[in-house]
Amino acid sequence: MITLEISLYIQVTLTFNMKFRRCDKLTELMNIQQFSERTGISKSALRYYEQKHLLFPRERSANGYRIYSEDQVATVKLISSLRLADIPIDDIKVYLLESDEARRQKMLINWIGNIKKKQNLLDISLRYLESNSFHKEIYLIEKSAEQIIWFEAESAVGEFRQHFLTRGNELEKLNIPFKNIYLKYISGDHVIQAKIGFGVQGDVDQNDLFEIAVIEQIPDCICIAMPFNDSITTIQNGYHKLLSYALEHKWTPLSSILEWYHGVDFTQLDLLLPVTHIEKRGE
Repeated sequence: MITLEISLYIQVTLTFNMKFRRCDKLTELMNIQQFSERTGISKSALRYYEQKHLLFPRERSANGYRIYSEDQVATVKLISSLRLADIPIDDIKVYLLESDEARRQKMLINWIGNIKKKQNLLDISLRYLESNSFHKEIYLIEKSAEQIIWFEAESAVGEFRQHFLTRGNELEKLNIPFKNIYLKYISGDHVIQAKIGFGVQGDVDQNDLFEIAVIEQIPDCICIAMPFNDSITTIQNGYHKLLSYALEHKWTPLSSILEWYHGVDFTQLDLLLPVTHIEKRGE
C-alpha cells in the first residue's frame, strides 16, 4: 500500500540524491551480488532497471560482470521507492536525466501530491469496506471534474421537474449540451429554495449565458452515494439516511448533498455526498 511514509522518504532521498549525484568520486566497487546485498534490491530488479535505462552498472569487468559503486546506492534506492509509489518508469527516467533543480523540485511536489491523493482514496475505500456497506445500497463513486451551470429555483417538494425542463430547453437553444442534472437544497420545508445545475460538456463562457446563471468548476472528488427510488416527496428521508451513515462512519463531507439526476431521460436519482477526507482512527 502506498503510504505517506513512502512519499516522505522520496522527498528526503530526492534531495540527497540531487546533491550526491554530482560527486564524481568513486568509492567502494561491488559486483551485482554485493550491490544487491548492500541496497536490498534484488538482482533481477537491478537487471530490470538497466533494461529500462534507469540505472546502468558503473562499468563492466574484463569478463563482463556488472560493477556498481557506492555512489549509486542512493540512486537505486530512489528508483525502488518511486516504483513502489507507482511512479511511471518514463517519469523516473526524466527526473534522473533532468539537470534543472527547479524542474526536479516541481516533479517531486507533483509526485507527493499524487501519492497523498492515492493514499486518501485507499483510506476511503478501506473505511467503506470495513463498514460492510457493500451489502447495503450505499456505494462509493469517483466523480470526474465537471463544469456545472447553476440556476436558482423555488418549488414545492418534488415539483422541480418543470424548472429542469425550462432551463434545459434554454441551454439547448444555446447549443450547450449537458449530461447530468443536479439539485442542491438551500432552505425551506414546504416551499423549497434550491439551485438546479446542469453538468455541461466542454468549456462554457459566462457571456453566453443568462445573467442569472452561475458557472462552477467542480474538481475530481470521491462521493458516498445511494440510489433513491421512493416517492420524491420523501426525499428528506434519503438525506437523513446518507448523513446518518456519514456521521456513524466518521466521513468528513466536502460540501452539501447533491441530488443527481442521470440516465437517458434523467429519471435515475442518486444522492451524492462529496468527501475528500475521513477522520483518522484515534483522532
